[in-house]
Amino acid sequence: AVVSTQSTGCGRLLKCLYIPMSRVHKDTFKGASRPFKKIDWQGRARVERNRVKTSEEQQKSVKRLLKKEKDRRRKIAALGIDYEFPGYAAVAPKPSSKTTFPEEEEMDVA
Repeated sequence: AVVSTQSTGCGRLLKCLYIPMSRVHKDTFKGASRPFKKIDWQGRARVERNRVKTSEEQQKSVKRLLKKEKDRRRKIAALGIDYEFPGYAAVAPKPSSKTTFPEEEEMDVA
C-alpha cells in the first residue's frame, strides 16, 4: 500500500501513513497507467456555435431578435424620443406565401 514517510519541505509537513492492503479499495489505482487525454472544450464549443442552424432554430432566433427590437422601440417611444431605425425587421426573412416542392430527379431509363 502506502509507505510510511515524513518529510519537511517549503515549511510544510508531508505525512504519509501505512494502510494495509485489506483497507485499500481494489479500484483505487484503476486506470493509473493510462495517460491523461486533454479535451479541447473551446474547440468543441466553437464547432457547436458555428454549425449550420436548422430552419426551426433560425426562426426561433429571428423571432427572439424581433421581440427584443420591438421592446427596445417601445422603451424609446416611452421616453418621448422620436427615433426610427431599420433594425432586424427590415432584414428579417419574410415567410413565403408560396409552397415549393423539391424537384424530382429525372431517372434515366436505359
